[in-house]
Amino acid sequence: MKKIYKIPNKAEIETTINVLYSEEKLTVYTNKVDLQKQLNKLLGEPTKELKIKRSISGSVWEISFKEKSKISKLLLKANIYEL
Repeated sequence: MKKIYKIPNKAEIETTINVLYSEEKLTVYTNKVDLQKQLNKLLGEPTKELKIKRSISGSVWEISFKEKSKISKLLLKANIYEL
């Protein structure tokens, strides 16, 4: 099934990376459509997809500290800095 993404207002675009030391994982949230598609390819399906009706409004990935290759891909290959 093809995923349908809701394009956010430019002022509301955000990407958040949290380091949860006690849980030993990174969480990555974004509502930027291009980045969601890129992270789907690099990291696989998100842990959670936030939806408005049938459109995906944001995605969350949880990455364990043990998954070093995924963390490397996130930092080196994902275009998280693009404005």
